[in-house]
Amino acid sequence: MKKIIIISVIVFSFIVGSAYAYQEQQTGGKDYQLAISEADYIIFDDLTEIEKYSQYIILGKFTGNRSLKMWEAEDDVKMASKSEVQIKRVYGGDLAEGQMINIYEPAFFQDDVFDTMEGYNLMNEEGEYVLFLRGTSDGDAFAIIGMYQGKYDISTSKLARQAQNGEKYQDVADLEYFGDNVKHFNERKQEVLKKYK
Repeated sequence: MKKIIIISVIVFSFIVGSAYAYQEQQTGGKDYQLAISEADYIIFDDLTEIEKYSQYIILGKFTGNRSLKMWEAEDDVKMASKSEVQIKRVYGGDLAEGQMINIYEPAFFQDDVFDTMEGYNLMNEEGEYVLFLRGTSDGDAFAIIGMYQGKYDISTSKLARQAQNGEKYQDVADLEYFGDNVKHFNERKQEVLKKYK
């Protein structure tokens, strides 16, 4: 009986510890280093152009469920976050309100690093996001159009700023975007807020 109690306490402690570690990683509670990678992508002139290239336009809310997606491409391993989103409204495409979909986000936590493409930041559970999406070849999830150009949190009018050398993820965790094209992002966000809010 004593062994069962000890084993139960150990298992419970492990479960609680694992849940805490995962939550800390998702919320940026840890002191992560920023790693901002560059990508080859189209920079859209305006919102109309983003809409033109989007197969789907939705208002969605991140459910809190996220995993790391890995795949091989051109003799290299690529990674992204696979995030679950509930659709609140459909502006374009054949998706349905209330539907749960997965979205590949070009950023992820790994070890002590927050790795992001072009300063993209992950969705959080507080935001409501207008998302400009396209299908993917694996059919398992959708991809965001134009890196940071396809995701806008309309629950806040807070503008983006560029990350500085030496900053940690904690310093920019509350920003939607912190890459080099801050002016461009802020202009597109104003267009999105005017049209979709």
